Amino acid sequence: MIFKINSSSLTRTGMATLALTCCGIQAQNLVPNASFEQVAEDTREKDIKTFGLVNAVTNDWSGATDVSPDLFMVREKESKVTAPCNDYGYQDPEDGDFYAGFRAYSKSPKLKRSYLQVQLTEKLQENQMYCVSFDLSLADLSRYAVPDIGAVLSDRKMDRGGSAPILQKPDVRHKSNKTMVFMDGWETVCGTFTGSGEEEYLTIGCFGGDASIDEEKIKRPMGNDCFAGKAQQPQAYYYVENVKVEAITALSQCKCGTADERDMDLVYGSSSNLPDDATAKQRVEDEGIYYAFLKRMPTTAGKNTIAKVVAILNDNPSMNLEIVGHCDDDEFLEGKINVRYKGIGKKRAGQVKRLLEAAGIAPERLTVSGRENTDPASTRDSEIARAQNRRVSFLVK
Repeated sequence: MIFKINSSSLTRTGMATLALTCCGIQAQNLVPNASFEQVAEDTREKDIKTFGLVNAVTNDWSGATDVSPDLFMVREKESKVTAPCNDYGYQDPEDGDFYAGFRAYSKSPKLKRSYLQVQLTEKLQENQMYCVSFDLSLADLSRYAVPDIGAVLSDRKMDRGGSAPILQKPDVRHKSNKTMVFMDGWETVCGTFTGSGEEEYLTIGCFGGDASIDEEKIKRPMGNDCFAGKAQQPQAYYYVENVKVEAITALSQCKCGTADERDMDLVYGSSSNLPDDATAKQRVEDEGIYYAFLKRMPTTAGKNTIAKVVAILNDNPSMNLEIVGHCDDDEFLEGKINVRYKGIGKKRAGQVKRLLEAAGIAPERLTVSGRENTDPASTRDSEIARAQNRRVSFLVK
């Protein structure tokens, strides 16, 4: 049997993709052969029966070391690499008839790690944010599961001779770098990456050293005739599907963006170092109200700050205030794709003004402005720094 791509199916899919892309609904995936469905024209079904065939038969994909990753295929006659039932376990393809697999870790010197590598359809653009994702499933007969699984984006092909592990920090991995133990279906690993204008290759695998990996021993699953009577193997082996690199504008456009990459409930807490004899102006301008990601209502701490400001204004009836709203960079980008969050800094300031008025402060004493992300309290790249920038500040006029 020679594999032939269903042209009518491709035509419908291609037209749908084009239509969605034109309407701004679906981003372009820069990963060719993202689900490993395309194989060499002269490949026959009987050719796909053993391990290490990605290099030989899979279009676009290869290994990054001398150890070729594996290709699994739905077929009637069982083999070592049949899907869904194969020598490593049982897993249905998520999309189509194929998926790939790589060895992430092993305690046997005969079982070397492997990596999946692909050249993107175009280089990443400088300062453009991308959502990088792939679906992962731990093979049932793996004795171990490991962390440090992710993706590396590089400006050149990784061509590591030999079979030694590739040791470096991945550009994308699970936020907590958790041990990837899910085997009952597919789990998405994803994260954002900002291009430098040079990246052109994507490599997937385990990038931690054997000595530093905190492997987890896995209990052998029961109840599947596919691997009944088969022993676990001294490795952590993973199936891979549905690899994507797509340009995005805001974190929420990445499947795990706002949920996994950020601590959405983090609110910055400040303390005052003012001397006891500080002036009323100094005390007001030292105050700040801080917010969780994309929130506009003050927390309890924020309401306590408003009460302090009310007391100072009542003691100083000639004092007028400018209420200044701020946001972090990610919130500003969310405002570009969702009108609800556009100008969120100024909206925060407006809400504080309404609360001050409700406490008896005359409206004519209060003005509102929004500086959004143009006046950060911190320029560090950390969750705490971003939380510090989600604030309302006060200026005495």
